[in-house]
Amino acid sequence: MHADLSRLFVFLEQPLTLAGFVLVAGFVVTRLACRGRPMAYLLSQLASFAGFSTMLSVAAVSPFTPTAAVGFTFTYVTVSVFKVVWWLAASWLLAGLVRAVLVFKRQPEETRFPQDLCAGVIYVGALLGIVADVFDIPIGALLAASGVIAIVLGLALQNTLGDVFSGVVLNLAKPYRPGDWVILDGGLEGRIVETNWRATELLTRSNDLAVIPNSMISKAKLVNASAPTETHGVLVTVRLDPAAAPATGIAVLETAMLSCTRILRAPRAAVFIRSLDAVALECELMFFVQAIEQAPAAQNEVFDRVWRHCASAGVRLAPPADSSMVLPPRGAPQSPGDAPRRLLERLPIFLPLSNEERQLLAPKMKRHTYKAGEMLVEQGVVTQALFILGAGVLVAFQAHEGSDVEVLRYAPGDCFGQASVLTGAETTFKIKAATRAVVYSIAKDDLAPILIARPAIAADLGQILAIREAAGRDRLSELDALDPHGDHLAIRLGDRVKAFFGLAA
Repeated sequence: MHADLSRLFVFLEQPLTLAGFVLVAGFVVTRLACRGRPMAYLLSQLASFAGFSTMLSVAAVSPFTPTAAVGFTFTYVTVSVFKVVWWLAASWLLAGLVRAVLVFKRQPEETRFPQDLCAGVIYVGALLGIVADVFDIPIGALLAASGVIAIVLGLALQNTLGDVFSGVVLNLAKPYRPGDWVILDGGLEGRIVETNWRATELLTRSNDLAVIPNSMISKAKLVNASAPTETHGVLVTVRLDPAAAPATGIAVLETAMLSCTRILRAPRAAVFIRSLDAVALECELMFFVQAIEQAPAAQNEVFDRVWRHCASAGVRLAPPADSSMVLPPRGAPQSPGDAPRRLLERLPIFLPLSNEERQLLAPKMKRHTYKAGEMLVEQGVVTQALFILGAGVLVAFQAHEGSDVEVLRYAPGDCFGQASVLTGAETTFKIKAATRAVVYSIAKDDLAPILIARPAIAADLGQILAIREAAGRDRLSELDALDPHGDHLAIRLGDRVKAFFGLAA
């Protein structure tokens, strides 16, 4: 018994035995105790590798010296296995350090391809080190023998290797990064999700994942809409009736873009005349948005504002260039007195009214003219009239931390003051004229008989008011807390309208 224990202690005192214990203990601690803790995981790797290397050094085992060929003995196999393990552990640790450095210096999602590339180089170097320093096989002869195999594999994997090398070039040149929005020739566009060994993945506008081989994307004409900044320019074409002077058309289009809420003020939007003939005055509108994803909504708003301002100014739109349609001759000039009636026909808030009710209401509308910069409504007052913008641009501001924050812009056909008239609430915005503006007002006393005669319209008015207030909240989402009852805002506003006018529920 004592002899067996003595032999066991002698066995445990052997450096190679201790090296094996250190290797196993380090592996267990690293995998189990340090899981989910990257720094502890890395330190455990370093400690176990340092202990393993120390034990090999004490045992006079050098991983850089070929093992003496003394036959296929237990000692030879053990020493060779420990050397192979040392090379693999060293490459594993070095690859981990490289990954940590790359992730620390850049964004993690950008580094997967460089990580894989560096790790591949490290493991290939470790494999060559094992072949040369452990088994004493000349590397030159091995590489020469594998040349024919490399040629065969290269021909068989030509497309795959083309994707791999194209991926290397793309990662070195960096024409885009994960998160950038790119536009490829052919119309394909989307946000870069990842670039790997074989392909680049794009998340398209329709929320689909497009996988493009690196060899194709490296040859394609590519526009990075996220560089050098996220700001993106949008170009749209508008054709106007040439009966209006070019200066008039440009002024109308510039005012239309000035009334847009979704486009940026800097860089400034611009209008360019593209062509002029007997059929149309063709203009290009150039404006900018904060990010390319906002372009469709901003473009829709621009077209809506162009239609409103052209209708307000009496400028007609021309037919498409490839159309044989011809605009009919202009009719008799419309009387200025018809402007209130035309506004009531275009205003969504009065769509439920019949033609007879609009004709009765139109003469009661009063016309007001404001200069650019003039204040129309102060924040916090209760107005006694509903105001409708007939021409020009108005800007709504809201006080926040001692300064006025722009919230909305009004175009012809928009109304304001409905919160006070319909619910008795104070105005939440301060409204100022951005250009010369023509505004029509309808007194509450003139509006009340229509609501009393048709109580169902209160619910419609509450819905329209809810949409207007929701738009204001969206613009101030970073400044104001969201309404916890936002889903029932239209119902609550409709109830307030009924209660304010004494209508039956």
